[in-house]
Amino acid sequence: MRKQKRKNKQGIGEGEDKNRNHQEQGLDASAQSPLPQEDSEQELFFAEKKFRKILGWLTVFFMIFMFVTEGTTTEEVGAVEVKNRVSSEITSGFTLSADSQFEIDARDFEVTGFDGHGTARMLIWDYRGDTNDEVQILVDGQVIREVHVLNGNVAAYSVPVPSVVTIRGVETNAGQPITYAVKFPERDQTIFNVVTTGNSNQYQLVPRF
Repeated sequence: MRKQKRKNKQGIGEGEDKNRNHQEQGLDASAQSPLPQEDSEQELFFAEKKFRKILGWLTVFFMIFMFVTEGTTTEEVGAVEVKNRVSSEITSGFTLSADSQFEIDARDFEVTGFDGHGTARMLIWDYRGDTNDEVQILVDGQVIREVHVLNGNVAAYSVPVPSVVTIRGVETNAGQPITYAVKFPERDQTIFNVVTTGNSNQYQLVPRF
């Protein structure tokens, strides 16, 4: 009887150990295997992050594209604006291609609407590009630039208001009338003009009051 009791005790102990082993193995397996729900949430997080990154880059590219296209004037539109002589659409430094074939006549202009008496900036460049034609610039009959070489680069001069600015033709390298554009940024208008050698154009600057 004593031996049987001991055997029974030993059997119960072995059974408990087996149960414990099974439980521990089950816990290890569950700890090592992540839950499917957590996996799906993590995948969704990374997918959403990647989508936002792509969307951000597309937005940047779109803004750059809009900026470039809005700031660019086509050859056809530019030619029409030049023929109209005065434009609020053309930006400073705009040039036509050498293939553009049309003529405009020489004119004098009155530029009004300046804010009181003072000074204004006058921009000048050749809307035909780098012709390297030469002009002389005077203000109220006084020379402020003996020889200005025209090209596609914009040059700036400070001129008084009121005053009369004179652009006199000095030399043309192409044997054609000298082409140029002037712009007074305060008035936001570009004026296209031509002048022949020895002749001149005048711009009368008139203040608003």
